[in-house]
Amino acid sequence: MKRLVVWVVNQLGYAIVPHWRLGTEPAVVRLRELFARRRIDQVIDVGANEGQFYKLLRRQVGFTGRIVSFEPVPQLAARLQQRSADDPAWTVHACALGRAACELDLNVARLSVFSSFLPPLADDPSEGGNTVVRTVRVPVRTLDEMFPDAAALRHTYLKLDTQGFDLEVAAGGEYALRAIPALQTEVSFRPIYEGMPGYQQSIGAFERYGFRVGDFFLVSTDRSGIAYEFDCIMLRPADNTAPR
Repeated sequence: MKRLVVWVVNQLGYAIVPHWRLGTEPAVVRLRELFARRRIDQVIDVGANEGQFYKLLRRQVGFTGRIVSFEPVPQLAARLQQRSADDPAWTVHACALGRAACELDLNVARLSVFSSFLPPLADDPSEGGNTVVRTVRVPVRTLDEMFPDAAALRHTYLKLDTQGFDLEVAAGGEYALRAIPALQTEVSFRPIYEGMPGYQQSIGAFERYGFRVGDFFLVSTDRSGIAYEFDCIMLRPADNTAPR
């Protein structure tokens, strides 16, 4: 009966979307289209946290290519590495990416998704979730170090979610960014960390790398609905490649 209902709805030009997917469905549709047009066969997932973006790619977008994830919180990275054993196309690195290879103190937040190298501000959409519970010294590598073959990045999508550190990651990947055709960065309209770049600074920085804004998707708001952050998709222009 369920398959019949889905078939009938599809024939009428509609789609059935579960309630739990409503928030992410616009981004999922956009990623499917983008991945097809740019022939994306690899995703670099910087700031993997608990593997949320990996799940979205595999379960909703339907992406079957290679995923390379980076997660600096040791406990989270260990869990992801265990899970990746069941997926030969998924590699997990227990480190952060940044401007230079080094070690830095990471502020681990009560809600791990808010962990950051930057100190948190009082203005907080998580209502205390960004409270620092401990600090841990973590290894930092660079994008250029981890992906020295720029030619292999021509069909790569770069996803950045580093809680205010995205531009530092970009600074360590100037050669890689020349080859990458599309990326996703979190841009801030209201900073929640000290020294966090605003959306104009972030977008301007990636424009200087040759990217242009392709889309925005809301990440978080306050109770009145005023935005804190958006995921911003940025694309290299002059690529009208049709799916092959």
